[in-house]
Amino acid sequence: MFDLAAYARAIVPPLSLLGLVISLYVWRSQRYDKPIACWTRDCDRVIRSPYSRLLGIHNSAIGVFVFLAIFLGTLLRQAELPSSALAWPISLLLVLLSSLGALVSLYLTYIQFFVLKGICNWCLTSTLLIFAIFIILTTG
Repeated sequence: MFDLAAYARAIVPPLSLLGLVISLYVWRSQRYDKPIACWTRDCDRVIRSPYSRLLGIHNSAIGVFVFLAIFLGTLLRQAELPSSALAWPISLLLVLLSSLGALVSLYLTYIQFFVLKGICNWCLTSTLLIFAIFIILTTG
């Protein structure tokens, strides 16, 4: 029998790995002031804006941490037996990280569209990934 919830949970590691790669790429561009490939022409303006840091830390560096933690957490949760004492705390941590990531991404998307009046394809892709992960983790 096809288990949709298990299939959805199996998608989270590749989604989080893709988010990690995107966050690393944007962070590298920010950190070393490198040009960034962009098909919307606003990426540099968005990722170098005053809103690109939270408490002095690049948003993309925070994204690296969040996507890496989700990737490792889902692998650890999948390796554990369902009755393991770690299953519930890991699941809670994954939901909290993805919830916080989705909320921050929603705020930054608002800033991108309505304050900066620009669109960064990497930022939007990261937002879509964290929302997909959030939906999968909270419904699965």
